[in-house]
Amino acid sequence: GCLILAACGGGSPSAKPASPTPSASATAAAEPTSGPAAVAAITANWKTVFNGKAPIPRRLALVQDGSQVAAFVEAQAKTSFGQAATGSTATVSLVSITSPSQATVHYEVLLLGTPLLKNQVGTAIYLDGIWKVAIASFCGLAYLEYPKGSAKLPAVCRS
Repeated sequence: GCLILAACGGGSPSAKPASPTPSASATAAAEPTSGPAAVAAITANWKTVFNGKAPIPRRLALVQDGSQVAAFVEAQAKTSFGQAATGSTATVSLVSITSPSQATVHYEVLLLGTPLLKNQVGTAIYLDGIWKVAIASFCGLAYLEYPKGSAKLPAVCRS
């Protein structure tokens, strides 16, 4: 279970520097809201969030309300499961843009290339010119490890 959360949000070993890496989207124009370029942006951002080797600040920047789950993600990364999850990745099989501010994402989370979570469906939302993993999708993965209302969950996921 912890492995799922570590794949979701943690996983960068604490020995690595935690300085934020500016994203291309932070310095470039806003990401598109429709068409193949939007699908490509959503796919790339989704893969970054689940990439266990990407720096935590970079990944949190691509999660809605990422600052509200930062302490939780960093705590998960320090567990032995979190350390193992540096081998986590995601594949995106389908992105359906449902509005200029929301998309449905079909994906799998893999650990060292082996599917850990198959046939997942999440939501991407468009905020401040960037397609982000919706907090509801982040919390949905957290609920696989901890029950709703658990004190171990970030406050944003407890209601």
